[in-house]
Amino acid sequence: MSKIAFNDECVHVVFLGLPNVPGIAAEIFGELSRHSVSVSMVTQNTMRGGRSDLSFLIRKDRLDEMIPVCREISERVGGQGVSFASEVAAITVSLDSPEDSAHTLAKMFRALASVKVNIEIINSTSESAIFIVSLTHAHEGLEALKRAFE
Repeated sequence: MSKIAFNDECVHVVFLGLPNVPGIAAEIFGELSRHSVSVSMVTQNTMRGGRSDLSFLIRKDRLDEMIPVCREISERVGGQGVSFASEVAAITVSLDSPEDSAHTLAKMFRALASVKVNIEIINSTSESAIFIVSLTHAHEGLEALKRAFE
C-alpha cells in the first residue's frame, strides 16, 4: 500500500506575470530566505509574452507576515501581482513502484475524479505525487485515495 500524507496547514502562493529572465527566482527566494520562510513544491509555468508564474507552498502560520513581503518583492521584480490561496490542502502519495508510475498516477486521478475533487496543481516524481486541492473537498479526496490504495 502507498503511504498517504495530508497537510491542510499550507498556503499556495503564486507570483503572477513575472518577467521570464534569469535571476527573478533567485531574488524571490533570496528574500524569503532572509525571512526564514520554508517553501515546498516550487513550480514555474512560462507563458506567452515573456512572462511566467512561479508558485510554491508556505506554512499557513506565516501568511499574515508574508503577504506584504511577497507583494513588495513582486513589485520590485516587475511582476503583475501575487495571490495567496489559504483554503487548500496538500495530499502526498508515496509511490510503491516507481517503474509503474503511470499506472499509479492513473489510479490516483481516477480516485479523485470519482469524488469530484479537482486538482489545482500537481507535482509528481518517480517516488511521490503531491496534489494541491481545495480544502472544501480535500477530505473526500483523501478518503478516496485511501480506498484506492487499500
